[in-house]
Amino acid sequence: MADNSAVEFKNVSFTYPDAKKSVLHDVSFRIKKGLWTALIGHNGSGKSTISKLINGLLIPDQNEKSEIKVEGIKLTPQNVWNIREKVGIVFQNPDNQFVGATVGDDVAFGLENRGVPRDQMLDRVQRVLSDVGMLDYINAEPANLSGGQKQRIAIAGILAVEPDVIIFDESTSMLDPNGREQILGIIKKLMLEKKLTIISITHDIEEANLADEVLVLNDGQILAQDIPAEVFSKTEMLREIGLDIPFTEKLISKLDQIGIKIPQNVKTKDELKQYLCQLNLKK
Repeated sequence: MADNSAVEFKNVSFTYPDAKKSVLHDVSFRIKKGLWTALIGHNGSGKSTISKLINGLLIPDQNEKSEIKVEGIKLTPQNVWNIREKVGIVFQNPDNQFVGATVGDDVAFGLENRGVPRDQMLDRVQRVLSDVGMLDYINAEPANLSGGQKQRIAIAGILAVEPDVIIFDESTSMLDPNGREQILGIIKKLMLEKKLTIISITHDIEEANLADEVLVLNDGQILAQDIPAEVFSKTEMLREIGLDIPFTEKLISKLDQIGIKIPQNVKTKDELKQYLCQLNLKK
């Protein structure tokens, strides 16, 4: 049977130089291709460390049993650049990713480094800017854009180089609620249309609830990995490590207690509202 893992960690540990203890302790997990997996946990739990290990920005502690695979390829010092072709990261602050004088120049930067022919490059820049709703800003200066617009440009720059996996490392944490909602909508749309694997590292429980799977980290170890409904049903475990559960899940739990069963694919407040309205109409 073909392996459907986009990312696989086996017995991976990591210790920062001069640290008193490791950040990750013998971690093993699989992230499936074509799904959106959210990594949650308190500060220092190891979430961002995992993102940097995936594309070789960090090297795990030496251990003969340790292994990281991306798209079925074992990560080694010799093939790290091949792995980076397959993985793109959108960071918390998009200003740290801008290098071009205009939006178009910035999105084209990665393509120029890869020697993509100019006609193909121009076509791809326009296509990815259209994908994120920013084509009208192709000649704008990135510094003049809003936070949400900047994050869209950062996403376009990653899309342009056509990775298989995109990691969003706290990419919505600096946005207002409207900007956050727009970026999350773009993430979901692109994942489905382009069959991408999405990994989002987030403190936002409501954001994690939109994912296909949730992976819970605590003090460098995996506590749980499952669909959101299952993970967020473990309320005692989550509260012990300082995490809450989404508002929608709280409400669904209350409804379940009074005999109203809500389907697992209902995740957002709007979806719950729509389902309850339909339920009321049927009655």
